[in-house]
Amino acid sequence: MTNDRTTLTDATRRTVLKTLGGGAALTVAPTASAHEFNGDSAGDGTSSSHDHTDASLHGSSSNVELLDYHSLGRRGPSSANSADDPHFGGISEMRVIGDYAYVCFFSSKDPTNNRGMGVVDISEFNAADNASDLRDAEMNFVAFVRNDNDAAAVMDLKTSADGDYVFYTKQPVSALFDDPDPTPSTEEDSTGPLAGAITAVDVTDPENPTIVGTFAHDTGFHNCWHHEVGGTDYVFAIKDIELDGTSGVYVFEFDRTTGLLELVNTWNQEGNFADGNVTGGDRYIHDIVVQDDPRLEKPVGYLSYWNAGVYALDLSNPRNISVLGHFTMSNAHYAEPAPTYFDGKRVLVAGHEYPSDKNGHSGQVKLLDADGLDDGYAKGEDNIVELDHWEWRDDASYDGTYTFSPHNFTVTAGKWVHVGHYHGGTRFLRIDADDWSLTEKGYFQAAKDVPEESKVVGLNHAAPFTWTAVTQNGVTYAADINTGVYALRYKPDRNVARASVGAAGIVGSVGLFRLARRYSDDLRMALDGLFST
Repeated sequence: MTNDRTTLTDATRRTVLKTLGGGAALTVAPTASAHEFNGDSAGDGTSSSHDHTDASLHGSSSNVELLDYHSLGRRGPSSANSADDPHFGGISEMRVIGDYAYVCFFSSKDPTNNRGMGVVDISEFNAADNASDLRDAEMNFVAFVRNDNDAAAVMDLKTSADGDYVFYTKQPVSALFDDPDPTPSTEEDSTGPLAGAITAVDVTDPENPTIVGTFAHDTGFHNCWHHEVGGTDYVFAIKDIELDGTSGVYVFEFDRTTGLLELVNTWNQEGNFADGNVTGGDRYIHDIVVQDDPRLEKPVGYLSYWNAGVYALDLSNPRNISVLGHFTMSNAHYAEPAPTYFDGKRVLVAGHEYPSDKNGHSGQVKLLDADGLDDGYAKGEDNIVELDHWEWRDDASYDGTYTFSPHNFTVTAGKWVHVGHYHGGTRFLRIDADDWSLTEKGYFQAAKDVPEESKVVGLNHAAPFTWTAVTQNGVTYAADINTGVYALRYKPDRNVARASVGAAGIVGSVGLFRLARRYSDDLRMALDGLFST
């Protein structure tokens, strides 16, 4: 059973966005978030009697330490970027690879006009040898790529596996809301042919990123993923908007020499459309993640097809995609496989997104068993099954504000799921392979109080309002839509660890902690499993 309690129809999601208001991401008048809790406070700043748009009332965290915060207001280190000087507009997806984090901007208005993608140096965190070094480390905003069209929202970005390229997707603000940005850049003219596109950026010199290719297409693309198949670079881009019947997975071959993005196939539930004449694309579709599967010996794309559920796709021939598996759920927003098998099991994690709910449902993060892909797929029969699910609240009522849903997340080799959870902040969920359960072990729900005029008020004014959480070398980087980027460390409270060590009579625990000081994900997360009883 999927235990879904709310279904958002395909057409409704876009309608909800448009109802939120023209230029919603750019309105400056403050509005309160229209929601309440039906119960008492959960101890994490979520009582029913306070203003959820007030950042000062949301300083709660558990087992998580804030290492650094960067407002992205200007170039330079975090110490020179306070919350009083933030990015004006909305911050969306973030990815980390090597010594750099790449951040894209949903909107960018005066005085921080025309930012499409930002580059943040995180090398000090990678170089840290102990917890003290981590606390002293700073993020450094070193470069950005200008958005070449004032009417575009940069929704998503992904990196190539070698870190040499970033691909980001753009959609017209008017496709998401009623009107384009009312405060376009005064610094330079728009040059892009359309606000909807996918763009390739050369970041071999990360502090001097260069756009090398763009494929423009009417309402653009919502999300994307890069993957190499048979020695060829492919970008799988999601055209989500279904009103013209052309939603689907758009497959591009990318030529590193010329920067050309060549459309070679489009897939939706009706099949492949290599000739570009797409039909049957009348259902909303949201995101894709691709992974090489060692047991199947082929690349598998995990496609979040909204109310059509989650599909597993055979991408061994990107020009002729076929279905390997399916899981039935509503509002399938994002699905990511574990980076390795857990105890021999192919594990998939999938999350809902809900814009509103009247019945207390805050959206679930589902732990799924995808071993059924080994047995083949019969159309109409799910071969991916639910093991467990987690949800933050079951007593929340909210209206049209995208307040409480999980959004994007990362699954780690250490059996953790780091979740960007909108107003829930950043949640740390543990996968227990003994009983295949999914349990929260910590959270960070703090957000800086930035000026009202800088916020994405029309979409949601809640603080925090977290888009994603990504992790590298034991540091979790969370992108908050309104306030900036946070560097976090999962660190169980000392009293819990000390009591558990004493009860277990573990000898040499100090040595274990010294090993963990290098903050590797596997070691520190393993310590939590060892010490929390």
